Amino acid sequence: MLRSGLFALSLVLVSFTSAHADEAGTRLMAQMKEAMGGAALDAPKGFHETGALGQGDHAATYETWGDLHALRSVSQMTRGGATFTHGFDGKQAWMMGPDGKVRTDTSPAGIASAKLTAYLTVGGYFYPGRFPADFAYQGKKDANGETYDVVTITPEGCDPVDFWLDAKDHKLQRMTGTDQGQAFVGEVKRYKLMDKVWVGVDITQSVGGHETRLHLASYKFADVPADKFAPPASK
Repeated sequence: MLRSGLFALSLVLVSFTSAHADEAGTRLMAQMKEAMGGAALDAPKGFHETGALGQGDHAATYETWGDLHALRSVSQMTRGGATFTHGFDGKQAWMMGPDGKVRTDTSPAGIASAKLTAYLTVGGYFYPGRFPADFAYQGKKDANGETYDVVTITPEGCDPVDFWLDAKDHKLQRMTGTDQGQAFVGEVKRYKLMDKVWVGVDITQSVGGHETRLHLASYKFADVPADKFAPPASK
């Protein structure tokens, strides 16, 4: 999930009727998909990525697996020899700490948050036929001296997220929203063509003002077995 630092924004607001907003939002999201890889995004069933992240002076490595057909994801972060795992198997959110104990969450708020994380992690917005969502164009807005087309995405059962698309090439550049009451902002600093799709490899992200820098090392489409997303037995 993309999340980056907080910025002062200068917003240029444009008014649209709901019908026009939905039509424009759907069109812009289709253009974004084409710019990010188009048909190369359709066939794969899942993916695996690795990378490094840092927060202040603390560094860590991570691995993420995603299911592009069932909205499931799992991520592991290792720092100082301690590994933390967070997952969503489509029905429940779960986490496992270094102690090997598994904690699950089936509360409405927990499921909504886990679904949103999985949706953004697997790029569910590329597949509106698989993962229903509303797309609503908010007009052009300015941030950091650049102008973007902003589309509000509301996945089924989740809070809305604003996607800031490059007004010229339509790639996703920024993401803003709120998850469980905490504001998050994400910004892609650099893209790289990997496995025939454009992937953000340098990203800044922030939750509640705590900034993290993420560098993606590898990204590969691959089938991921369903049990990868299921919570393991507690140790």
